[in-house]
Amino acid sequence: MQIRGFLAASVSLAALAIPASAFAQSTGSIEVEEEEIVVTAARSTQGVDGVVVPDATKPRAVLTEEFIAKQASGQSILNTINQVPGVNFTNSDAYGSSGGNLRIRGFDGNRISLTFDGFPLNDTGNYAIFSNQQLDPELISTVNVNLGTTDVDSPTASAAGGTVNYLTRIPSSEFGGLGVVTLGGENFSRIFAKVETGEFTSFGTKAFLAASRTRYDKFRGPGEIYKRQINAGIYQPIGDNGDFIYLKGHFNKNRNNFYRNVSLADLRSITGRSLMASVGAFTKAQEETINNFENLDVCARAPAGAGTAQNDGGTVAGAGAIFGSTNNNPLNPGSCTNFYGLRINPSDTGNVRINSKFSISDALTLTMDGSYQYVLANGGGTSTIAETAASVRGASGLAGKDLNGDGDTLDTLRFYTPNTTNTNRFTLMTSLIWQVAEDHRLRVAYTFDRGRHRQTGEWGYLDGRGFPENVFGGRNGRPVLSADNVPLRQRDRLSIALLNQLSAQYVGNFLDDALRVELGLRMPFFQRDLNNYCFTQTGGSGFATCTSQVVGNVAVANTNGAIFTVAPTAVGPYASNAVWAPFEETYKFSPVLPSAGFVYKFNPDLALFGSYAKGFSAPRTDNLYRSPIVNVDPETTDTFDIGLRYTTNRVQAQATVWNTNFKNRIVTSFDQAQGISVDRNIGKVRGRGVDVGVAVRPLDFFTFQGNVSYNDSTLRDDIAVSSTVTLPTKGKRIVETPKWTVGYRAQVEFDPVSVGLQVKYVSDRFATDLNDIKSQGYTTADLDARFDLERFGIENSWFQINVSNIFDRFYLANIGTQIAGTNNNGLVLVPGLAANASIPGGSSPNWSIGSPRTFSATLRFGF
Repeated sequence: MQIRGFLAASVSLAALAIPASAFAQSTGSIEVEEEEIVVTAARSTQGVDGVVVPDATKPRAVLTEEFIAKQASGQSILNTINQVPGVNFTNSDAYGSSGGNLRIRGFDGNRISLTFDGFPLNDTGNYAIFSNQQLDPELISTVNVNLGTTDVDSPTASAAGGTVNYLTRIPSSEFGGLGVVTLGGENFSRIFAKVETGEFTSFGTKAFLAASRTRYDKFRGPGEIYKRQINAGIYQPIGDNGDFIYLKGHFNKNRNNFYRNVSLADLRSITGRSLMASVGAFTKAQEETINNFENLDVCARAPAGAGTAQNDGGTVAGAGAIFGSTNNNPLNPGSCTNFYGLRINPSDTGNVRINSKFSISDALTLTMDGSYQYVLANGGGTSTIAETAASVRGASGLAGKDLNGDGDTLDTLRFYTPNTTNTNRFTLMTSLIWQVAEDHRLRVAYTFDRGRHRQTGEWGYLDGRGFPENVFGGRNGRPVLSADNVPLRQRDRLSIALLNQLSAQYVGNFLDDALRVELGLRMPFFQRDLNNYCFTQTGGSGFATCTSQVVGNVAVANTNGAIFTVAPTAVGPYASNAVWAPFEETYKFSPVLPSAGFVYKFNPDLALFGSYAKGFSAPRTDNLYRSPIVNVDPETTDTFDIGLRYTTNRVQAQATVWNTNFKNRIVTSFDQAQGISVDRNIGKVRGRGVDVGVAVRPLDFFTFQGNVSYNDSTLRDDIAVSSTVTLPTKGKRIVETPKWTVGYRAQVEFDPVSVGLQVKYVSDRFATDLNDIKSQGYTTADLDARFDLERFGIENSWFQINVSNIFDRFYLANIGTQIAGTNNNGLVLVPGLAANASIPGGSSPNWSIGSPRTFSATLRFGF
């Protein structure tokens, strides 16, 4: 876990001639700043042990393959960047294949653009990032983080908080290969293999093929994590001026069981602290109890039989509540909601990518990148339904349907009810770059991105033990049909996310190259076409009602012209059983996003840099499907950075001061005029902070690096949650964002042995917008030790031990945040509400549990 310099900027060697663009995103962004980029793992060209701060106008941190290889085998690349100041990533387990949560400068992952060889990976609907579906780390050459900014041609509709991009290694020119075998705690096993052809034609064509398989048990509760990945690439150089075509393919299969989060209500029950608002400081006995609070290993199905009312959601005599709920008692059929076999996250993802560069003349260069991506995934789930329910009867006119074949319609049965997403996405990025003069360069770029986003929820059957017959439910398996043969489902919608983007950039050098200036303009034309084939509940939840039954006999147009229907027993147009009729709608967003930056070198060791960038995040699918017409504006940011870099052969340091003004923040809040909850822009967020990093190599065999980040991000407006209650959120800190993060790493190297210890401190984080519930800070430490096998004649080979959380500290990791706690008894009280009264819109936050001390051993051998 090599961290030589934790940076938003911390290290770069003064003598290095590393082009800033070597770590940009698209081929066009790489080419526009330098004519030729060569990325290797050599220390002489890669900063300090694989940590680089490029000489860029914007705050950008880069980690290379030398750094990445020090992490635990198969670790998610998003956990690797946790050593960059301004970044906080909480992993769901020690190995990285269970997912996690990313934040950069207080912005959540949905507001951060993640790209792979320049191509967008965020979900096209809600912009979610899936950290467990990333490229095998052995194939990544560099990963770069733009803090609060993006490249001028970034193909994204959501990058208000910055970008993360990683690049695939170029195949070797020599025949060879790599094998990696890892064993570790929780029955962890991982095998990775790669074969490189070397140049196999007279034109210099070279290729690679790689595959991996990972499997291990959850560290809490029943279930396992399984991951399989295949990658391939073929690289064709063209001429001797750096032109090329690079075609790559990727497929990833995950079959994961979820960890069960623990809620505030659960923690209060476990600890007996009924008014706990500052969450942490548990006793050893409480820690053990919390660790045992996990999903159940059995699903107690009620027996079926003719003439007997089977109830899969009920309780049995004498099976009382555990931790305050009968659903925690494995004797009760209702506890199957917590059965590990139904709390799963299956996904199949794949893509084909091509990057290319063509020199048209000495002064004109064309780059073209294109990709196709496929996603099929869901998050599991289960529901019960009566055989006589209205949606089961449908429009058949029958009294019900025998769904389990026991000869009656008396039963309430459990089914597998996932929300499945299927995406087909095409992306094209092209740039035309003109070298106007030796010191001046212009670029114009066009980006096309179209995602067909199909969101369905076809119910599927369970087997006798409670496991799904098919992990993708009725979509790929046996569907559950109503009495009129309509598949039962919980959502049914089709979205088209379309981006046409124009951008332009100027790069100029002045004052004998002491000053570099960059100016950019990004103009995205973003369109989202929505088709909702189900009814939608009007209460503001956005939940769908997919049914063939007769929903109502009244159709009314509300003030904005949207049509909803009301069931016969409803009172008023917004009664609890009112639903919006199926609808289709189109939204268009076309912001103008300028950027500017400079670098001024006082001397070879000292440089001043600064940048400004306007960011943009369009409303998410779930925001727009809550009702037929949603009046919200895109979220925008204005980010300013200024910093100093000082580098010598022994000391590298950088400090950055930043300020971000975040406008039009979208939340779900109460609309007093309509009497319902809607998505709306509630105001501003102001973020400001400082990132400082330093690296010192006092001796050739010893390196010490440290960093400190300070983040003061606060809400600037209160939030109305009912017609009578407004939460005093103005001035409150952004959820899940520590005010302080501190990291350091010490490493000693005595060939062939190297040992490193890295530590990270994360201060208190709030779990609610109201700041009435707080999660206490924590410190973790990781150890890595390597024995290099090169002295035995085996190049690119070593034996490595990794120990995560070496001091076995118990801590709360990911936070499921809420607008406020359940009751008015937290750290902040709501005016106008009695003590302990329920807070409208409030809910109990929840936490994942940090993984315990975990050992792994890796044997890597190259040939």
